[in-house]
Amino acid sequence: MKVEFNYDKSQLTSIDELSVSVADLRDLVQAFTIGNDAQKIQELKMILESIVRKNRLLPGAVDVNGSD
Repeated sequence: MKVEFNYDKSQLTSIDELSVSVADLRDLVQAFTIGNDAQKIQELKMILESIVRKNRLLPGAVDVNGSD
C-alpha cells in the first residue's frame, strides 16, 4: 500500500515548522507496522489530527490517504 501525505497549502508551506512530540513520532513509526491497511491509515489520520490540534492549525491542515 502507498501512503500519500497531503497538506493544505493555504495554511502551510513545505518549509513551515511544526511542533511534534517524541511520543507523536513514536506513534507515527509504530503505525507503519500495523498489518491492516485500513487500520494503519486510520491510526495515521488520528496521529496527524493530534499534531494539527497541538499546533493550533485548522482541521484538515495535514492528512494521509492510502492507495494500492
